[in-house]
Amino acid sequence: MNHRLARLLVLNGALCGFLVVGVSVGLQAHHAVAGVYDLNKEIVLQGRLKKLNFTNPHASIELTVPNPDGTFTDWVLTTASVQNLTRQGLNKTSIKPGEILKVTILPARNGNPAGFIRTLTLGDREIKLFFGDERD
Repeated sequence: MNHRLARLLVLNGALCGFLVVGVSVGLQAHHAVAGVYDLNKEIVLQGRLKKLNFTNPHASIELTVPNPDGTFTDWVLTTASVQNLTRQGLNKTSIKPGEILKVTILPARNGNPAGFIRTLTLGDREIKLFFGDERD
């Protein structure tokens, strides 16, 4: 066999191996959403934005939500990737601390005040951020 052809076959095999591993790791990461958050339950929250973390792999917000007894709970809410948010017309200055936000979330399975944002409502605009199969 030609030395050049043998090297090409080895490189193609290595590339295929890296692709298989990369896809497997990506799928595992997306399955983690289902492991951490209850995909069968939704909660609607309304509160003031405390902080926006516009970073990858998933942006997040801290939302201060009033409780019926007059106290407040700070929720940590994960959302889509920065790329997905950008495609939806959002950027790191679109939402400012102090603004009132309404979100529909998939709550954390462990009961902590955390969740994955399914939809975000800014004024009269509802933005879908989670598609069920995590297409971001």
